[in-house]
Parts: sequence; structure tokens; C-alpha cells
Amino acid sequence: LPASRAAALQLAALEAAKWLAGHRHPGQRELRTLDSLTATVDRHPLARRPQCAGCGDPALVAARIRAPLSLPSPRDPLIGTDADTSPRGIVDTSPRGIMERYGHLVDPVTGLVTEIRRDPRGPAVLNCFHARHPSYAGAGPHSGLDAVRAGLRAAAHGKGRTAEQARASALCEALEHYSGHFQGDEPRQRARYRDLRPDDAVHPDTVQLFDPRQFRDPSLPARHRINDPFDEGAELDWTPVWSLTAERHRLLPTALLYYGAPQPPGGRCCRADSNGAAAGGTLADAVVRGFLELVERDAVALWWYNRTRQPAVALDAFDDPWLAEVRAAHRGVRREVWALDLTTDFGIPVVAALSRRLDKPAEDITLGFGAHFDRHTALCHAFAELNQMLPAVVEARADGGGYGAAEPEALRWFRTATLADHPYLTPDPAAPPPPISGPPEGDATAAVRELARGRGMELLVLDQTRPDVGLPVAKVLMPGMRPHWARFAPGRLFDVPVALGRLSAPTPYADLNPIPFFL
Repeated sequence: LPASRAAALQLAALEAAKWLAGHRHPGQRELRTLDSLTATVDRHPLARRPQCAGCGDPALVAARIRAPLSLPSPRDPLIGTDADTSPRGIVDTSPRGIMERYGHLVDPVTGLVTEIRRDPRGPAVLNCFHARHPSYAGAGPHSGLDAVRAGLRAAAHGKGRTAEQARASALCEALEHYSGHFQGDEPRQRARYRDLRPDDAVHPDTVQLFDPRQFRDPSLPARHRINDPFDEGAELDWTPVWSLTAERHRLLPTALLYYGAPQPPGGRCCRADSNGAAAGGTLADAVVRGFLELVERDAVALWWYNRTRQPAVALDAFDDPWLAEVRAAHRGVRREVWALDLTTDFGIPVVAALSRRLDKPAEDITLGFGAHFDRHTALCHAFAELNQMLPAVVEARADGGGYGAAEPEALRWFRTATLADHPYLTPDPAAPPPPISGPPEGDATAAVRELARGRGMELLVLDQTRPDVGLPVAKVLMPGMRPHWARFAPGRLFDVPVALGRLSAPTPYADLNPIPFFL
């Protein structure tokens, strides 16, 4: 309305006059909104960004990344049985402490997170929370179609045994997303791959793991879209990452490390994703959590695309009231649950938790995963993630409607997938539980480094912590480890199931699971 617009302009002019006259008060560090209907004023905090080019030090991020990485060991709770109570692997602070420290970043106007809201669908024990945030990709120096896509899915999702944990988990995941977006102050070196020394640069094909045949396959869904083949003669930006195994910096394409980073003109050589990105109470904590995510998703890929039947996890063997409550909640919405052991050659427990509908033709099969040094904690993580998937199907009807999922591949799975058609989703009663390595003694970061070294692999870390946030965030990469997306280059996907005795020979390329993993 003209009257409210005029009032806002007059108030802005009055505040500017106060400033010019030398009057200072705390409210000048806030943005205020006036509700013209109720005449109420809301205050929204504003904070200077330490890395601001105008009022701070724009070299902070680059200096942090270029420095050798020093990682004090995470605290012991990360490797103990109580770690499942810590959202996103954060063990140095309680969920309440996380909200107290980072809750000021939640604000509908000035916040990095605009709101955190419980998902009302399904039983309360699910504890599903969603953190809405702006499209960070659109706010960077380069935007386009990626920014539009990011805006369509600008939400993070939290889970936990309690509502307090799930709320903190959602906040941490949203801040993790923000920290991983390209902002322009990251260190970059412009070069062609073939002009760099092999010891300095990591070939992106060893991380992305596309098979040449995939570049010619137009059938994959959008979220599995394939890059252009990497051109070793193309000029592009490279960013240093720290090798924990070689104790030196290596170079990877910036576009592989940050969402929305600029690409070479006319093509897309790399695509950043969330695999191995994690927040933590400390940077070391985040690194271990990111490593465990790599192990988890590699295990999922080995199982899913080879369609091997895995041992069951005996749920009744765990005397855990929360697990009992979750199982009862699924029964209450006419579902059954079970769990599979996906542990691989790393010896770190990886669990898949599954649930299906029993009272209608469509089984609405959902899945959740967890990896941890402690088997019980891995199981709890898997069930917390399974709970996170349930709201999409809890109101589904026999007529095929009522789903809360909008993505075509997920809807197709819910409506058509059955255990009869996908026997690899069921446990193999004859399969023995795989051996596990047990919790590491002492320094967890040293333990994960040695696990990588023992398999001839390199463990790379990018510190993505942003000065204006303060939450430690790490992007962890291990060339050769599979994401759960459809990445079919030769390597672990074909070799490890044979080495573990799951298969007598590698699965032929044409016989891999034709359904790309969709979660």
C-alpha cells in the first residue's frame, strides 16, 4: 500500500539521519520489519562476515585451505556406543549447545536458515525436521540453471532419537550445505590437467568414476545426469586439498569440490555432490564423519548395483528401548522392518534398514543406512534415516495416491517395487555376519588414515568451514570409493564383491541393477 511504503521510507530516512548525526545504538546492527496490520516490529540480527571484502579479511578462507591440515583427535564419544545421540557426528556439544551456538543463524529474513519445522506426517517418534534455507547457489558470483535447481530443493533434513537431536541435525545439515557452496574467495589455480605434475593433481575421473559407456547413455534420471568426458586440455580452476595419507596438498577441480563453482565455457567437466561432506564439533570430528559416509555409500553401491543378498542384522539382539519404539511405530502404520549387514572390506559396520507396507499391493519400500565403528550405533543411524524416509509414504493409499514424494523415480519405486521382484532387499539366511574391525583405539583420525593406506587409497580433505558460520565442515574424498549414484567405471564395484566371496565373478556391466539408487 502507498501508506505503508511511505512509512517505511520515512523510518529509513529517520534512521539514516540518526546515524549521520553520530547517534549509535545496538538496534543499528539489526534489520527491522514492520507489520502494518498489527503495528508490531520484529528484529532480525545482522552480523559482519569476517571474510567480507569490504569490512573484513577476504583472504581468510584461502589462507585456511592453503595451510597444512592439523587434526587433533576427536573425542572418544565418536567411537563409543552413545555417538548415535549426536546429530551429524557432532560430539563436542549437545543438541541444546548446538542450537545455542548456531541458532542465531536461523531467521526468516536475515538467516542462513529461514526456519526449522517438524514434519507432521507419521508417528511422533520419527522425529523428522526440515530446515529451509535460501538458494545459496543463486547468491554466488555465478548462477544459472544450477541456481534454479538448487532453489527447487533448498532444504536440509534432520533426524535423531529425540526431537531436540533432529532439530539440531537439520540446522547442521543446512549449514553444511551453505559451507559447500562456491562464494568466490576459495583458493584457485587456473591450469590444464596435462600441464600439472601428476603428483600434484588428482585426475577427476578417479573420483567421479563414470564408465565411458555412461557418457552415451541418455536414459539416466536428472539427478544422475552425466558430465561431459573430462578434457585434459581444458583450462579450469583447481583448488588445493590436503592428503592425510601423503601429508601434502593435492589439486582437484574446484567444480568438483564446491556447488555452483564456474565450469569451463560450453561444457561441464565435473559436478560437486554431498558425498563425504560432513559437519562436526571439531574439524577432526567432521573428517571422521565424512570418511564414515564414504564407507557407507561405497557399501550401498556394492550391494545395490550387484544385487547381492546380505546377512540379516538380528534386531532382537539389541536391548534398546528406542529401537523397540521405532519398530512398534512402523507396525502401527501397517509396515514391517528388517535390517541387512552391508559391511565391506573396511570392516566398519554398515547397516541397511528397510521397511515395507503390508496391507496393499504397492509395498512402498523405504530404506535408510548407517555406518559407524560400533555396530549398534550404525544400526541406530540406519533406523533414524529410515524414519526420515517414512513421511513420503505414510499417507499413501491403495489407489496409488497420497504420496508425499514428487520425484518420478521415487514414486515409481514406491508404486512398483516389491520384495518378490527385488530379492536382494531380503536377508540371506545362509550368509554369516561379516567380520568387523572394532572401534579404533586412541586417535580416530589416525585410524581412518591407516585404513585408507592399508588399501592403497588416498584420503583427501578440504576444510569447508566458513568464518561467518564457525561450524566445522569437511569435504572428504577417497579416489576409487563409490558414491551410491550410478558410477560404473572399473574398480571396487566389480572387484570387491568377488574378493568378499559374495560373487564368484564380477557382474557384467549389462547386468548391473538398472535402477539407479534414488535416495
